[in-house]
Amino acid sequence: MLEAHERKTVTRRLPAACGRFLGMPFVLLVTWIAVLSFLGGCGDGDPSHQPGRITARMLVEPGALVGPGPENLDWNPRGAELAFTETQDGETVLWLYHASTGDRRVLFDPRGRPDNIDVTSAQWSPRGDAMLLAGDDYLWLLQVGTGELRQLVEAGASRTAMMFSPSGLQVSFVRDNDLYIVGIGDGLEQRITFDGSDAVFNGCLDWVYNEELATRSAQPGYAWSPDSKWLIYMRLDDSRVQNDPITDYSTVPPTVRYVRYPTAGSPNPLASLHAVSLEAGAQILNIPLPEDTEYILPFYTWTPDSGEALFITLNRDQTLLRLNAWNPVSGTARIVIEETDPFWINEDYYGAPVFLPDGQRFLWLSERSGFMHLYLYSRGGEVMRQLTRGEWLIETTAYNLITPGRPVHLDPSGIRAYFTSTQDSPLGRQVYCLDIASGELKRLSRQAGFHAMTLSGDGQYLVDQYSCVDTPPVTLILKADGSEVEILARCAGPSLDLPQVSREFVTICANDGAELYCQIVKPEGFDPRKKYGAVVHWYGGPGLQLVSDRYGTTNIFNHIERDVLYTQEGFIVWRLDNRGSFGRGHAFETPIYGQLGPAALDDQLAGVEYLKALPYVDPNRIGSDGKSFGGFLTLYALIHAPDRFRCGVAGSGPTDWTYYDTIYTERYMKTPAQNPQGYAESELISRAGAIRAAPLIIHGLSDTNVHLQNSVNFIEVLEQTDKPFFFIPLPNEDHHYEGDGLATALSTSAAYFAQQNGGP
Repeated sequence: MLEAHERKTVTRRLPAACGRFLGMPFVLLVTWIAVLSFLGGCGDGDPSHQPGRITARMLVEPGALVGPGPENLDWNPRGAELAFTETQDGETVLWLYHASTGDRRVLFDPRGRPDNIDVTSAQWSPRGDAMLLAGDDYLWLLQVGTGELRQLVEAGASRTAMMFSPSGLQVSFVRDNDLYIVGIGDGLEQRITFDGSDAVFNGCLDWVYNEELATRSAQPGYAWSPDSKWLIYMRLDDSRVQNDPITDYSTVPPTVRYVRYPTAGSPNPLASLHAVSLEAGAQILNIPLPEDTEYILPFYTWTPDSGEALFITLNRDQTLLRLNAWNPVSGTARIVIEETDPFWINEDYYGAPVFLPDGQRFLWLSERSGFMHLYLYSRGGEVMRQLTRGEWLIETTAYNLITPGRPVHLDPSGIRAYFTSTQDSPLGRQVYCLDIASGELKRLSRQAGFHAMTLSGDGQYLVDQYSCVDTPPVTLILKADGSEVEILARCAGPSLDLPQVSREFVTICANDGAELYCQIVKPEGFDPRKKYGAVVHWYGGPGLQLVSDRYGTTNIFNHIERDVLYTQEGFIVWRLDNRGSFGRGHAFETPIYGQLGPAALDDQLAGVEYLKALPYVDPNRIGSDGKSFGGFLTLYALIHAPDRFRCGVAGSGPTDWTYYDTIYTERYMKTPAQNPQGYAESELISRAGAIRAAPLIIHGLSDTNVHLQNSVNFIEVLEQTDKPFFFIPLPNEDHHYEGDGLATALSTSAAYFAQQNGGP
């Protein structure tokens, strides 16, 4: 997926700007003030020179917009104790809350402790009496009752692949891409695999699997059997996958590291599945896969009796998904369920089946009806009943869930299932409870907005975290019937005196009559008699939703920051979710099939026409701002609809889809060999000379997702054709901008619009 969720250390540095403006080549290494003066004119483009104005630097300071609140919410698997982290004054602490009594206490404070222990890595033991934590070099065991902390094993960077065994007597982890087990009582290590390397991943994920198929959060590539006697694990062999260079400019001379990255049409990681019995001397077994398997989804489970392991495979075209079962005694495998789609399967929305306590039935999520719904299956693979139905979907995207990979929560009795859905509106998510036997569906959440929830280990309580467009996140404790116990926390909201912008949701019709959801943001002191320029802030790509009723810091596109900075410059901000966006069902997505760009732009242009018809919008002052897929869409629009947009910001956008990864790109476009016309017509580099506006191009110099190659090759053609442009490179930034890089990107964008889109 294009817009990633990486979190990393940000170092301070001087921003750099380079580019070609009005046919005059130049390179500037300048201070922040100079960058803004260059783009916006002396004083006018620099908010720091205007008392009372909000600056980007102020907005990106930790806690500036939302304040502290509970994160990493995780129930004790045996009861109603909730562990969570909260950051205050720059320090993150692990808390414990008892839902039955309301008591809360600090469970672990890492300050002054060894090994830089990361409390966000905390995992409960199956018995609920201890927690597993990862430090820079070691795994640690924390006793919940006593607070005793014990060094368990030297593990290195294993925090993305550590796990208790179901018995709670062992911990598995990955060190240097090999799988290990350590006994909690005796500390003895058992090495499971021996061939891990920079190209071979055992029980953990490489770049493309982590980015496109996993939750990007503590995602292992293996699973224990419930009796703790077997492990199944995935092995990824990346030796035939291309190596892409990432340059570190802070060293003398600069150094280069490499990331295995398969581009569209190139060889993928070779995925295989294996099993090992934990008896002494047991051999590693190969699990047979269907003949056309290209991918193995990193979500596995076992039947409750440990009789079969279940796993999901996918073909390269991503049109055939299979749930498979493997018997460790006989060594045979069988296909349990097949899912097909003539366009593509959103395999990154699927998850492992959830077994009922009887071990003979399981819950399965499928998008076969066009919307993600819940089905009841027998263990043998016969569909017993469709449990939910309608033109709405159960939320399954990991980045919208409190518990990654757990979209459906089953109570211990197996009577009720809990999930969030779009039944009330695609703009929000509400919590529902399903009676599996009767099919009765009951809404539990009461507040408008965007909810996420998780069920306590004893099935008696829910934690419900929600926000809406004007309400920062609130964390509620509910009983399982939806009645409120208490408010665990309420984020304070902005610590800054922000301008009072107005945000309104609007519904318009696309050119073919389809209904499209939009948001319009008006400046403080809005005067309908005036004419305002507009900034169209878009994403436009599949898999994400830009327009939703949630607080602006709970998405990944910095809504509040942009709303403040752009309206402060006198602009209206406009957002629209075009065809291809998530949340409206599969039929709403498929118009993008075969060529990324045309369907998205057509819907966005319908939004532009709506804007132009508003009496307070200046039709000659409309610009666009997009990052990731939105950066691609900005350049695509400036080339293919040059008369509609006066200017545009393109942040870290693909400019040639043959540069992007296999799983994402081929899902919608197939391979370049299968679809040469689609790739050729969506490629932007050769068309850069047709651009009329002077775009602002922003790119992180350490981007492992959308590589710098995309912007550099586009810029080269701009130079060859004497086209004006601005370029802001972000040192040490990956695809997700933070800290200094985010402040630079936001401030420069606001100054750019003030200069390029501000006059008559």
